[in-house]
This record gives sequence, C-alpha cells and structure tokens, in this order.
Amino acid sequence: GLKMIQQARGNGIPFIKPWEDDELFEKLEKVKESGADIVGIDIDAAGLVTLKKMGRPVKPRTMDQWAAIIESTDLKFILKGIMTVDDALAAVDAGASAIVVSNHGGRVLDFTPGSADVLEGISSAVKGKISILADGGVRSGADVLKLLALGADAVMIGRPFCVAAVGGLKQGVELYIDRIATELEQAMVLTGTARADNVRRDILCS
Repeated sequence: GLKMIQQARGNGIPFIKPWEDDELFEKLEKVKESGADIVGIDIDAAGLVTLKKMGRPVKPRTMDQWAAIIESTDLKFILKGIMTVDDALAAVDAGASAIVVSNHGGRVLDFTPGSADVLEGISSAVKGKISILADGGVRSGADVLKLLALGADAVMIGRPFCVAAVGGLKQGVELYIDRIATELEQAMVLTGTARADNVRRDILCS
C-alpha cells in the first residue's frame, strides 16, 4: 500500500495498526518515505490478540502516549475507533487532526453500538475542534447522507470497494463510485439538501 502511495506522489492516507514501539516507529518512517503527510491509526485494533498469535503484537496506549507520539513527528494523525465523547475530547487534546467514529465493523467488540448511534453526541462535543469522519455499514449514497446529517465531515467506505475491485477491477470501482454519487445526489434532492457540507439533522426521522 505504501508503495502505491509513493507512486501516486504521496496522494493517499495509509492506515496502520498500533504496533509495539519498534514496529510502529518503523511504519511511521515508511509513511514519511511514501510522501504522505497524514497517517491513520486503528487504535481499537489494540485488542486484536490474533495479531499477537501471528507474531505481530499490537500495543494499547493511553491518549497521553498518543499525544507524545503525535508531538514527535510532523505527520498529521487520524485516530480511528473513537466511539465515546470522552475519547473524542481526548483525541482533540492529544493533537490529532481527525478522528474516525467507527466500531471496526463490529469485529473488535461485536456488542458495541453502531457508529450512527454515537456519532451525533460525539459531533456535538467536538465539531469544529477536529475533523470528524465516520464509517460502518455504509452501502449507499443515502447512507452517506445520513452520517453527514448526524455530524460527520466526511464518510468512509471500505469493504464495498474491495468487492468492486475484485469483481470488476478499475471499471468496477468506477461504477461503484458513480452509483454512490448518483444515490447521494438523489437523496439530497429529495431531502432539500443543497450542499453536502451543510446537511440538516432534521432530514432524518426520529
């Protein structure tokens, strides 16, 4: 992935796991070498003991420790796996540039709330202080609009792009992007939403 970002002249955001110290800092150096100036960290992946069994241990860290890591480099940090207001506020204090409200697809703790359940509260607490991204079960343009209405600045889609790429390569990805864009535009028209960066909460049913 980093090689592809390097070929794209740094136009990409690599996400890495919260590896133990030596490997984490090695990865951060490789991110710099790729030309990217932003890095994402799946902080909730610190609980993936399967990685430890594979000889690739991850390490949980406090927000104070993340703050020290962020301070030690000129990379901008996105902290992914934020699911509470307290964690969002801590990410702001740690100096992160953005957060991703995400429950990791339910694969970390399968009984956690969905991203949409906690997004509005988090947005109310930190909107304007840090960029807010969100993901989790987004499968249509209407889903994108819903998360924007709940306070996200941007919405991330993961697995459907993998399916599109495997099934149709570049053309499959392009078709999926076109579909999402068309669905989003249609949902915006039908809800009277003029701009994707100014979506009213009241377009959603309570």
